[in-house]
Parts: sequence; C-alpha cells; structure tokens
Amino acid sequence: MNKYAAFKLNRPNLLGLLIFLPLLLSSANALAELQIAREAEVKSCNYLAEIEGNSGYGKNYNWQSLAKDSVLAQAEKMAATHVVWMQFNPVGGFNGVAVAKAYRCQLAYTSDQ
Repeated sequence: MNKYAAFKLNRPNLLGLLIFLPLLLSSANALAELQIAREAEVKSCNYLAEIEGNSGYGKNYNWQSLAKDSVLAQAEKMAATHVVWMQFNPVGGFNGVAVAKAYRCQLAYTSDQ
C-alpha cells in the first residue's frame, strides 16, 4: 500500500484546495504578530477601539507589564494588528491601568519579499 494513498490529488481534492487557499491567505492579518506603533504609523489603518487593561490587585511591583499584557490580550481577541500606547496611570503604589488604541492595518507586501 502506498503511504501517500490517503490523499490523492484528484479533481474534488484540487477544487477544495483552490477554495481553501484564498481563505487562508485572506486571513494573513490574523496570523500577523501584534505591532506596537506610533499614531503616525497607523493613519491609513482601521481604528477598532480604545482598550484599557489593569494590573489586577495585590502588590505588583511591575504593574506596567501586567497592564500591558492585559491590553495586548484584548487587542489580539479583536484581531488588531497594531496598538498605540496612550497612557499608563498608577493606582496606588503597586497597581495601575494601561490605555491604548487598537488598529487593524492591511499587510503591505513588496516585490522583494
């Protein structure tokens, strides 16, 4: 028995592949890594939302990282491609809130890629 017998490249399989491939390529934005950007870099992008993330409660000496992670997780859920940090507000001595704007930008492909 041929080890490649499970998948034969016949007309129905080829048709399915041709249908699936554009769907995969069109979702390339979802596969892109979230980028930190400046306001000027996202002028041609679609604004999604302002996101607020907090560090949680407790003695968090590095509350900025926890608040950033919260914002980034929310941005990924909404399929954002870029985040622009707006502000970091401490709440007491060990906690705080990060605020950012989320954008979805089209991927730009150049001829040398």
